[in-house]
Amino acid sequence: MNKSEVLNIIEATLKGGNKTPGLFDLPKIMGIKSELQSCASINDVLGIIEKHRSTISKAFGLSDEVIAATVEKLKALES
Repeated sequence: MNKSEVLNIIEATLKGGNKTPGLFDLPKIMGIKSELQSCASINDVLGIIEKHRSTISKAFGLSDEVIAATVEKLKALES
């Protein structure tokens, strides 16, 4: 797994959101970030995104379609 490519895809998605995480969202987001950084495979990353999908969506103002598109980009890296 190329961690820099995964990071670029995730960062681009989060920057495209219409919100910035609030004070009470930050601990949750930092926990998710820590989980993502410890991933060894794309499947691990996808599992964490699915597990925390609603938190990520709410904190960054992302639609389900945007998150789904990101998941597809990540899956394409596996090939």
